[in-house]
Amino acid sequence: MSSLRAALIALFAASVGMAAVMIALVVSSDHEDAKTLTATLGPFIGLSFCGTGVFAWSRRPHNRFGALMTAVGFAWFLAGLAEANDPWVYTLGAYLGPLYFVLVAHMLLAFPNGRLETTAARTLLAIGYLDALFVQLPFFLLDGDITDPADAPQNAWGLIDSPDSAQVFQAVSQLVAAVLIAWLAVQLFQKRRVASPPQRRVMAPVLWTGLVLSGALAVAVVSQLFGSTNLIATSPSLVSLITFAALPWAFVIGLLRSRYSRAGAVGDLVERLNAQGIEGESLRDALADALGDRSLALAFWSRGSERYVDAHGQPVDLPPATSRSRAVTEIEREAVPVAAIVHDAALLDEPGLVRAAGAAAALALENERLEAELKARVAELQVSRAKVIEVGMAERRALERNLHDGAQQRLVALSLQLGLAKTKLRDDPDVAERILDGARVELASALEELRELARGIHPAILTDRGLAPALEALASRAPVPVEIDAVPDGRMPSPVEAVAYFVVAESLTNMAKYADAEYASVRVLRENGYAVVEIEDNGIGGADPSAGSGLRGLADRLAALDGRLEVDSPPGVGTTVRARIPCA
Repeated sequence: MSSLRAALIALFAASVGMAAVMIALVVSSDHEDAKTLTATLGPFIGLSFCGTGVFAWSRRPHNRFGALMTAVGFAWFLAGLAEANDPWVYTLGAYLGPLYFVLVAHMLLAFPNGRLETTAARTLLAIGYLDALFVQLPFFLLDGDITDPADAPQNAWGLIDSPDSAQVFQAVSQLVAAVLIAWLAVQLFQKRRVASPPQRRVMAPVLWTGLVLSGALAVAVVSQLFGSTNLIATSPSLVSLITFAALPWAFVIGLLRSRYSRAGAVGDLVERLNAQGIEGESLRDALADALGDRSLALAFWSRGSERYVDAHGQPVDLPPATSRSRAVTEIEREAVPVAAIVHDAALLDEPGLVRAAGAAAALALENERLEAELKARVAELQVSRAKVIEVGMAERRALERNLHDGAQQRLVALSLQLGLAKTKLRDDPDVAERILDGARVELASALEELRELARGIHPAILTDRGLAPALEALASRAPVPVEIDAVPDGRMPSPVEAVAYFVVAESLTNMAKYADAEYASVRVLRENGYAVVEIEDNGIGGADPSAGSGLRGLADRLAALDGRLEVDSPPGVGTTVRARIPCA
């Protein structure tokens, strides 16, 4: 920033130097009649543009508007070379004279964000620069007459003596200029029409001044097009000169008007907040009135879910940082997020005022945030309860199916084997013995299946010995090495331990099925009243929490305890499953 400030100071110093050169040229000019007026007004206009442009540039370095205004000032000084007595310098000044008009059009069309928003604006300016720099060039090369006034120097660029042909190019240039000025007026009207109310308030002084300037120039160009006066060497009409000189000050007036009107509105907001309680839509309306943006919206930070929600507790997506039309100003209270004000991007010209309005309403916003967070939690609990019931029913059906297809079938087979052994016991003891050995194996398998089912419902080791031994048991049964990095000392509430256990169990199961991992790690930490469970693997990644029922079921289990599940699984990097469970 210091290097930019030094560069801008040097740039303004250069404009002061050019103003001094302009004064010297006017004072020594042999063809300038109104030397006092020109030597005073000319440098004043150029320095007004350069000074205001440098100020705007320093205030918003990434906005090209300040650079464009500065360029207008320097182009004005270059046009002042037409005061010189030397034919070459005089001709250069006459040739560059129309350039500052095109730069003014560029500045007006790019105001206030410094960008050309439409294809029509870009096309208009492309034609304007071509007309100013190339269409009129043959006029000079064909030895066009630029001696206006009569005692001015002769055209020094004339290569071919063909003034009649030169006049054709001059007429074409004037005709193109007239069309472009009319087109500019239309574009400025269109720009104002599509602007939002905050943008109109900022743009009004500059755009209206630009429209008056366009009208005055159109009259001047048309009169010269059908008259005998040379456009290139003719000074603008009095009206166009006054409005042109007023443009940088119109920008300053618009800036001050916007700043003071919004500051006053913020003061009114403070009085309204102190005089009466403002809540809900009334708070939004009060902030919209203070900032002059009826499209303003509020989002409230939900600390439980760590996301923004609306006043009804529903999640909201904030506009991206790349949005040109909408912007977000986040409000904090005691370094903790409270709310976000979604507003017109034009208000970024005065971000301090948006923050001032938010700070003035911070207490009311905090109250709204608490209410919105409560509604969000109620909504989440309603959804999670429904999902838990649904998951519970699904698990019961799965348990019934597993018992029917597994242990029950084995017990039925065991019963048949025992009956067969009974019939063989007297006639063929050896066969009966082999049947009983098979029945014993079948019984062991049935018992193992029942133990697996019991662990799936609630592992006994978790109840008897706690979370750490239960996780060690899970790790020992995993198909790849699993390291238990950390588990808190002491017992946590039973529901918390149960959810933490099943988060690890489901994550390791998914890793074995899909991740193609070589190792995994598990850690459980206590942080700020939460039990944080993290499972990492070095597999192929790409896990989608919404694609399978396992992770969705875990999210529902966690939601029932007001917890949250996060899955970070970039393809080719591995997967990290993180659960945060309230554990105060």
